[in-house]
Amino acid sequence: MSNWLLYVASALLLLVSSTAVESGGAGGDTHALLINTLLSNYSKYTRPVINATTTTVVSHRILPIQILDVDEKNQIITLKVWLALRWYDEFLTWNPSDFGGINVVNIPVDLIWQPDIYLYGSTSKDFVRHLDTDVQIYPDGLIIAPQPVIYKSTCEIDATFFPFDQQECYLKFGSWTYDGFRIDLDIYPNSGKLDNYIANGEWHLFEIPIVKHVAFYICCIEPYPDITYTLIFQRRSLFYFYTLVIPAILLFVLVLVGFYLPSNCGERMTLFVTSMLALIVFLTLVSEYMPPTSNSTPYLQRYLLSMIGFVSAASVLTGININIHFQAPGCPPIPRWLQNVAFNYLAVIACMRGRVKTYLKHQIEAMSENEYSGNKEIEASHGTIDDAEHVRQKSLILQADNISYNYRVQGWQLLAQILDRILLICFLLAFVSISVGMFTFLYTQKKGPSHAH
Repeated sequence: MSNWLLYVASALLLLVSSTAVESGGAGGDTHALLINTLLSNYSKYTRPVINATTTTVVSHRILPIQILDVDEKNQIITLKVWLALRWYDEFLTWNPSDFGGINVVNIPVDLIWQPDIYLYGSTSKDFVRHLDTDVQIYPDGLIIAPQPVIYKSTCEIDATFFPFDQQECYLKFGSWTYDGFRIDLDIYPNSGKLDNYIANGEWHLFEIPIVKHVAFYICCIEPYPDITYTLIFQRRSLFYFYTLVIPAILLFVLVLVGFYLPSNCGERMTLFVTSMLALIVFLTLVSEYMPPTSNSTPYLQRYLLSMIGFVSAASVLTGININIHFQAPGCPPIPRWLQNVAFNYLAVIACMRGRVKTYLKHQIEAMSENEYSGNKEIEASHGTIDDAEHVRQKSLILQADNISYNYRVQGWQLLAQILDRILLICFLLAFVSISVGMFTFLYTQKKGPSHAH
């Protein structure tokens, strides 16, 4: 009896073991059977609905990974994203209990139908519908197609506030051939999130508002839906501030130093011309970053142009001032009105009143000496003095004339110094006011993310 029970138990154990082995080995065959069953008599060129009036709803999602490049000159943005599409295929359904409890299968995307969702503003050479990736298929016909994509799209660049500018690029996605009655679009959950975004060294991405639009055209009654992603990003301006703005400011400071140099310094014109050429080079560098458009002019370009204008004006005024300083032989005295304005008013502003008083004191002495010599000459002409005294008086007269001439020359030189100081003050005030006003205005244009979308 015991032997018979032992035999029955051994037989049952062997039967259970063989069944387990067979069921375990059939898993791969079951998976292959499911895929073959799904794809047999399947047409990837037909929209996957049993009733032709049924609308296929496609959920669209992109998750930005990195801004690879912003080409301002050609107005193109290159962006790496994770793309995901989700829709239902009524021909790819099964009962999991009939296939060993399989709840999901992965097959290449090019074996099934997929919506022709394109980026309308793409600048890529080829309009590729999909990449060589797999899709996930669930028993109820749900298709999830995740794909890594690098998009190159047109992006209108507004460089008015460069280098403190904020840009908005629009990525518009929609079906290329289907209307809204056959393919409708929906926003995939968590679309546009920045959780996996890798920061760009030049641009700071704030957010990506998403809006669904439905367009109607005069020709047709069908709607044409699209999903538009708005990339809101701002330029990191520190690099440009150090490489463009600060050198331009320092170059104009050299122009101010040129006004402080003595009027007889011949290197002043060389300094001004060199500074102007350097500013022109900086203007060229700024232009290389800008798109070739006449719709708007960056304020930085206007600033550099104004600085070049200031340097040009400084060169002209310096040339005039040098001519005032170096008077030709027999220079006339300073006109009375000019002397009154320069010595009584401009000298006070230029903080040179002390030099003017010293000059006027010596000038009065020279005029008194000249008047005394003139009286002696009159006496000599009337014969009131002897010949020896007459010779001596002639010498005094010539000496007085020389002293008078020297003081006339010194007067023009003093006038040139006063004008230099006045120009220094005027250019300094204009430069500081324009620079502070300009860069304060540009900095205040730095905006945060726009919530109006």
